[in-house]
Amino acid sequence: MELTSTLSRDLVLEVSKKLLEPQWLLEQRLAAWETFAKLPYPTTRTEEWKYTDVTEVPFEELALELPAGAPLRSREELPEAVQARIAQADLAGFAVFVGPEMVYAELPEELTRQGVVLTSLHQALRSHPEQMRAALFKAVNWSDLVGTQQHRPENSKLPALNAALFTHGVFLYVPRGVEFSKPLGVFKYLEGGRLSAGRTLVVGGANSQAVYVEEYVSPARVPASVNLSATEIVLDSGAKVRHAHVQTLGEGFYHFHRQRAHLGRDAALNDLVVNMGATLSRADVQSQMLGAGSYSEMLGLYFTAGNQHVDHYTLQHHVADHAYSDVLYKGAAKDRSRTVYAGLIKLEPGAQKTDAYQTNRNLLLSPDARADSVPQLEIGANDVKCSHGSSTAPVDATQLFYLMSRGLPKHVGQQILVKAHLADVLRRIPLEALRAHIEGIIEEKVKL
Repeated sequence: MELTSTLSRDLVLEVSKKLLEPQWLLEQRLAAWETFAKLPYPTTRTEEWKYTDVTEVPFEELALELPAGAPLRSREELPEAVQARIAQADLAGFAVFVGPEMVYAELPEELTRQGVVLTSLHQALRSHPEQMRAALFKAVNWSDLVGTQQHRPENSKLPALNAALFTHGVFLYVPRGVEFSKPLGVFKYLEGGRLSAGRTLVVGGANSQAVYVEEYVSPARVPASVNLSATEIVLDSGAKVRHAHVQTLGEGFYHFHRQRAHLGRDAALNDLVVNMGATLSRADVQSQMLGAGSYSEMLGLYFTAGNQHVDHYTLQHHVADHAYSDVLYKGAAKDRSRTVYAGLIKLEPGAQKTDAYQTNRNLLLSPDARADSVPQLEIGANDVKCSHGSSTAPVDATQLFYLMSRGLPKHVGQQILVKAHLADVLRRIPLEALRAHIEGIIEEKVKL
């Protein structure tokens, strides 16, 4: 894998040339670069970043990793951590990236015959050029400022960097009327010590149905590393997608994720974001209800320990009428770690008969842990049902004492209480293998 340093316009040109991209994509990259170059990085003076300081993140000190065009590997040659996850995950098909290189892919013949595509973005540029041109950057780009929480230009700085310099990505296309309920998965194994930038594009045709799980994996500890990811989900009328973004990166990683879904008429998205790893992570997750009758469920799980810092922002943007959205983000923090949640329900004047709910709950396992929660509403319609709320509380000492008095070690008692706290999110995950994986991570983090 080749490494290139120094962020510059010339680097954008080098990346696009190396990847043999069409002219229209190069033009998009250069426009994104111009946006990145003129904008400041967000600071704690920026309202949406007031609890998260990125001044120490080495965005411009790390080399960007480029694919070298290595041949595909056998399944036995995949990183051990990825092999272990594949064995546990109960997937219909999957693809594996090591750094910016797609090294392995499996897709059942039955899905291939029906027109389902699971491949790299750059392969899709050659095999599905019109679909790519129509959908890439449609949902997440370098000027995607929606709602009062997105008006400040600093919020486009990192999405612009991703758009200018992404080196790899995934394209999932599900044709009109095609349905499958066993998940397809993508594993991104990052070795650390460099800048990584990738994208995901999910397109669901009318009345299709799919399940897609994306996981970020790395060694337990790495040198300072930055990962910029962007996920675009574009659903036509009646399409239904269940999506999960699971991040268990090692200590030393700074992980920044921007995700936005465009939901057409009667489309439905069930989304799950899990942030358990990285030294610092921020996930900006948005659903836009553009079609009448659309539905968005946004679930979040996080657990921090040591000096970890995790920041979530959610946006439920209701444009059309008779749409439904529900956010439920729950987490726990121990040691000296910190969690941040900010969310906005924004209703446009035409979003009558909206049902929208937003809930954030936090559990603190030590006196030095901290959680900040800022739920918000911005209502432009008058015939709606909306509510929001949050809570933060320490572990109930009486409950923990009771469990310990029955002979349970303290960490086992804490495991039980954390699982009970997160149970209403966990039970809304119908993917049994994924739910078991998350529960296992929680158990290990409580022991630390």
